[in-house]
Amino acid sequence: MNYIYWDAMQISMLTDDLGASTHSHGMIQFFLALHNIPDIKVGRERIDNPVCLFVQKNVKHSVRFRDGLIFTSVIEPTSDMGAYLDHLMKDREYYPVEDEIAKKLIDYARPMTESFDRESYLRFLNQMYRCLGFQPVERELDERIIEFLKKLENCTCFDHSVDRFAEELSISTSRLSHLFSEQVGIPLKSYLTLHQLENAYQDILNGSSITAAAMNAGFDSPSHFAATVKRLMGLPTRRALKDSRFLKVY
Repeated sequence: MNYIYWDAMQISMLTDDLGASTHSHGMIQFFLALHNIPDIKVGRERIDNPVCLFVQKNVKHSVRFRDGLIFTSVIEPTSDMGAYLDHLMKDREYYPVEDEIAKKLIDYARPMTESFDRESYLRFLNQMYRCLGFQPVERELDERIIEFLKKLENCTCFDHSVDRFAEELSISTSRLSHLFSEQVGIPLKSYLTLHQLENAYQDILNGSSITAAAMNAGFDSPSHFAATVKRLMGLPTRRALKDSRFLKVY
């Protein structure tokens, strides 16, 4: 079982089989073991009783987990949540969540094990934010950013260059990038990469081959798509897709 929740700032999975050899990637990773305890190694340290923890971006780690249930997220480090976690971890390679908070989070995650839906996922995120002391930033979006997001929502294009979207919106490339980062809370190029990855995943889970889905989403090649999956999710493409169901939650 592999439930994938696709958010604008992070990709989350609820799974009963998670395994990755020693690797690092550009996202902050969160682990919450709901049933049974994973074997997680960060750097050269094997974590003792890793029920709930965050692993810093670009830090080598490995995970082995089967015959249980674990929730994991890869979080864009330049998002508001990513910046908050970066401050929380300071110079540490990982941040173990206190036992009492971990127990609460496990309870809050239970509804996701019973129903694969947007509401239970977003409710869990809000409860997690509150437990960690994070306050999401409320922003009023510029009309051009709203139009841009609508374009992406209905996007069937191969070309996801910032220049093309800027021309369509009658705004300079630099202004669009700055405005988007300021108002949405994530760099535009990072957002576009997640958008392309989402499109490819949807195509694959709807029956397309990995090659066709990668090219249709605008990746240079299937290997470029595979490298992006590995960089952002820390998993080989086929493993990230195994027995998967997909849900867009933003």
